[in-house]
Amino acid sequence: MTIRRSFSAPFDFEKTTLYIGRYENAQSHAVTGESFCHVLSDEDGCYLVEIRVEGKDAVRAAVVKGRVSSSRMRAIEYFLEQTFGPDDELNAFYEFAKRDVMLDEWVNKFRGLRLVGVANLWECLSWSIIGQQVSVASAFATRSRLAHYCDAVVEWKHRIYEGFPPPEAILSLTEDEMRSCGLSRQKGEYLQGLAQEILSGYLCAYLSGSPSESRERLLKIRGIGPWSVEYAMMRVHGDPDACPYEDIGLRNAIAREYGLGRQATIEETKKITEDWRPFRSYGTFYAWFTLLWKSEAHPRKQLTGRK
Repeated sequence: MTIRRSFSAPFDFEKTTLYIGRYENAQSHAVTGESFCHVLSDEDGCYLVEIRVEGKDAVRAAVVKGRVSSSRMRAIEYFLEQTFGPDDELNAFYEFAKRDVMLDEWVNKFRGLRLVGVANLWECLSWSIIGQQVSVASAFATRSRLAHYCDAVVEWKHRIYEGFPPPEAILSLTEDEMRSCGLSRQKGEYLQGLAQEILSGYLCAYLSGSPSESRERLLKIRGIGPWSVEYAMMRVHGDPDACPYEDIGLRNAIAREYGLGRQATIEETKKITEDWRPFRSYGTFYAWFTLLWKSEAHPRKQLTGRK
């Protein structure tokens, strides 16, 4: 049983999975030029989904390890919707980008790159807590240890694929266990507090509320600041105008692309991104991708692109 998702807007699987492979999953074997694997979970445990490119405008997803059920197929369908985003919004952004020299340059260079969403608010906010004031490598290492310690992993074809522990698993950890996974005492408290908020239903109104209501609700959670809120609004809520303008990566990208010769200040970043309204999420995501595209780990010659 498989699920097929086709796209009417430009779609570049290779560029999109380059982002997924770098930032969504630290395991290089989980992502190739033609497919990527992702661990999902429900009350029955973890299962592994493989998403493969199909032609130039579609993907097909299937459970490759774990029980297949109608509820899991619906979860996969939602995962695909969140991961690749809406076609009409991307088309509208591309039309809007023609008004801005820099956005237009990025769109022409990275056409078909989808704004990669996150299907799970719990995982998204947890990642923002884990990554606070540490390197990306350190954050990935902590997430990996948590996945293995809580058995949120799936083995397939002699390889291990890591998911993310559910809130219940995090709540069961002691302070020493969390520390052994790489979490400071404060981060452990934040993570377990977030888990309690998720399980209590406090955030149930998050996805159905207006952007302003959702932001207000998120900001009341310990350990969740303005950056985390904008990140969640962008990656989970799907607000096309969310903008974490304090983000260091965004400030570095703007510095490089606009030739500032130094890191952009928060005020400079805020001023520049104001011109991207009402598509600041897309402008931010494409700005982030300029750093990935130019990184030594992923030289341009690896990407052929589909336009």
